[in-house]
Amino acid sequence: MTKKTNSTDLQITFIHQFKRSTRTEWPDKFRVCWYFNPETLDYIYEHKNEMFVTNGFVLSDGLKEQLPEEFRKKYFEPGERCLLFLLFELQITNFINSEAVDEYEFENVFGLSKRRYFSVEAIDEWTEQIEKL
Repeated sequence: MTKKTNSTDLQITFIHQFKRSTRTEWPDKFRVCWYFNPETLDYIYEHKNEMFVTNGFVLSDGLKEQLPEEFRKKYFEPGERCLLFLLFELQITNFINSEAVDEYEFENVFGLSKRRYFSVEAIDEWTEQIEKL
């Protein structure tokens, strides 16, 4: 029998600073939570170093299994951001636009409003970047 985390005990923040080393091989200092579902414990995390430069992305096993077989992996490189954001566009957009992510914190971190970050123009730009790969 597995022990599941009680969803009322979860304190998921948009930006999290690591106090100790993580399971990744990256020199992680921060984690950005792009998606989290407290019922399924599915997540998409962006790991960043002390300079806030992206090391890579980590998916939960549940989300990994939803991917087409050729993309099925747990760790993604920084250059694969657009691919992840297109594959999980609905989940990410709904999570970021929810009350779980503060508008001021988002804009302070990225210099853009949530609305601009997930605008039709931005999504078209992601699609163009994917086509170049």
